[in-house]
Amino acid sequence: MTNIYQEIWDADQSGSGVKAILDNETGDQSKGFVKVNHQLDVQNRDLKVLTEVAIPESKKRTYELCRALFDNYALAERDEETETPEEREEIHDLVHEMIDTAPMQVAREYVAITTGTSISRDRWYNTLMEMWFRRFEMGGDPHLSGFEHVVVGEQEKSKVQGYHFWYKYYLDDGFGHLVDGSQDHFPGLQKDRIIYLGSEQSSGQKQYPESVTISYGWNAPDYERNAVRPLTKPIGGFFVGCSVEGLLALGTVRAHIGARAPKNAIINDALYDLKVFRSSNNRHIRTFYPMFKGAAQPSDMPAVPHRNDNGPTVTPTVDGSVRIIAALVNPEGHDPGHESVTILNTSLSKVDLKNWQLVDRNGNAQELNTISLDGGESLRIPLQPNSVQLSNKGGSIRLVMSNGNAVHTVTYSKNQAQSGRTILF
Repeated sequence: MTNIYQEIWDADQSGSGVKAILDNETGDQSKGFVKVNHQLDVQNRDLKVLTEVAIPESKKRTYELCRALFDNYALAERDEETETPEEREEIHDLVHEMIDTAPMQVAREYVAITTGTSISRDRWYNTLMEMWFRRFEMGGDPHLSGFEHVVVGEQEKSKVQGYHFWYKYYLDDGFGHLVDGSQDHFPGLQKDRIIYLGSEQSSGQKQYPESVTISYGWNAPDYERNAVRPLTKPIGGFFVGCSVEGLLALGTVRAHIGARAPKNAIINDALYDLKVFRSSNNRHIRTFYPMFKGAAQPSDMPAVPHRNDNGPTVTPTVDGSVRIIAALVNPEGHDPGHESVTILNTSLSKVDLKNWQLVDRNGNAQELNTISLDGGESLRIPLQPNSVQLSNKGGSIRLVMSNGNAVHTVTYSKNQAQSGRTILF
């Protein structure tokens, strides 16, 4: 059986995710890390839960795009939201940056396989927009969205609602500078907006820094009224170390109605109950957060496989710059020897492709016919007979590096496999 949540977590660590460690451990600056205080049971209102964060330049992009959205939302749940064209553009910028990342690839393939449908890039884009960013009304509260609730946090009377993104907490807890180095403030807003009120950690959670469960106060900025609202979170929990795309990938898989993902997740040997609540029409995420349940046992392994038990072994997906952009699945006339796949190097640098392979859904493989690809260049790869088989009834294509890790996967449907038409991904 495959643990889809661990797959997403590992894929995210290869991209923008950073490793969660205890603050008495040494982190790797080149890969990034976030240190979790190992003394959360100490009663100290000034205690820092996340004591140090290192995010390499290569991983900062989605953090910066996510941060640009923080001041776009009204603090109170019942307040009407106003969205400017610039704010809409900020949302699209973030989704465009997230959609091809490794954790989103894993989530997209999981949903495609478990629902038996092909999910194009555009369809996945719309799925993320609908589940996380489209506004809806629920219980009399207008203009709600999953992203605002889960990532940014909201006010309901004197309490904090949502607020389950570790990076947002870290910034509010004394590190609240904008990406250009200036302080995010208006009159009365303090840099340190978090008041630590104590630990709600379950027994044994300390040895799993990938999550925390705490109580805290939040001096929340109300940008609409140019004021600060003192709010309280009696119990708050969030994963530590995942990027925004990693968090949304986990939530999308868990909340997707058709995918039927398990509610329990095993991540780095810890067991979590992944809580998710949807809007009344089931189209949007209302909230999503983890509840730590203890050390995982063999019997806790999810009973839902990622792929058919008779299929090929799951290949880890990692972040990379080479993408499958097109395929001729159903050429006119005789298919063998006339099918092709086109790849693109989206980076500025040359990529070594020696011993890379294309792999179909059944595990059939073909090595690429080149040893490198210059930055910005594309390559059309004719498929040899008796190698990769692109079924006209739908399938998947995976680009696998020499170390066995997949750098990109695409799926297509029977309807897309029209005779003589090249599919764009």
